[in-house]
Amino acid sequence: MKKLDTGSNLAQLLYLNKNIKIITNHLKQNQHDYNSYRILIKKVTKKKQMIKSLLKKK
Repeated sequence: MKKLDTGSNLAQLLYLNKNIKIITNHLKQNQHDYNSYRILIKKVTKKKQMIKSLLKKK
């Protein structure tokens, strides 16, 4: 994987994981931030879909 490779599925999953961790830590401090919670749910759903499609291809 190249350093600037953001198009591959693996790179996108790593980027999603990083964002999910950041948002999760943010929500631990700001429990009533419902917009961030909504974004977190969207990102987790997208991650699940990507993993499912990767497993289907292999």
